[in-house]
Amino acid sequence: MSKKEKSAGLISGISLIVMAIAAGFSYGFVQNELLGKSAEITWQNLAVNKYLFLAGITGWIVIIITDLIAAGGLYIFFKNRSARISLIAAIIRILYTLILCAAVYQLIGIIPFLQEVKTSFEIKSQFASFEKIWSAGLILFGFHLLGLGYLSVKSQFVPGFLGYLLYIAGASYILIHTAKQFALFSQNVIASVETVLAFPMALSEILLALWLIYSGLKSSEKRNN
Repeated sequence: MSKKEKSAGLISGISLIVMAIAAGFSYGFVQNELLGKSAEITWQNLAVNKYLFLAGITGWIVIIITDLIAAGGLYIFFKNRSARISLIAAIIRILYTLILCAAVYQLIGIIPFLQEVKTSFEIKSQFASFEKIWSAGLILFGFHLLGLGYLSVKSQFVPGFLGYLLYIAGASYILIHTAKQFALFSQNVIASVETVLAFPMALSEILLALWLIYSGLKSSEKRNN
């Protein structure tokens, strides 16, 4: 690997870790904390936790920024393996990020409603729109992971198991979110499948990120010695 590739990998790895932390906060914590079983409960939660909601939106903005950084960094890191596939994977991730922007805009649209009790249904609808749009984007994200899987398997330095794990994660994203978009199965069935596949889906990019960071820091240590 060249110095430029190692630096791009390190930056990408750090971006992916920051993104994972921000996603865990904004989606894993904030939305689970605020979304209730009814529109009224959701509005009440938002009314009491306005700043938590705004912090969640800030987290999504961090995710968008780090997504774009990761797209560029991963392209540079992998382009000598296959410039065409690396570019396609980067473009797909950028398109996914643009869709995520549209989804987050739905959350931003909730802010003017926070003072009006009568708009609880609109707030719940905005959350639903966010989920629907983001889910559509995650189908593209799945194809991005398939591209990364191919590039990882083809490379001579990325551990082979990471490539195959990315294949599994990419296929899982495509399967689950296509099923959601077109209601191919009942919500209970989709939720059950998603629970089973959640671990490899989350683990794939995290392990890739940790390997990229380790590889970059190890290379830096060797240069310093």
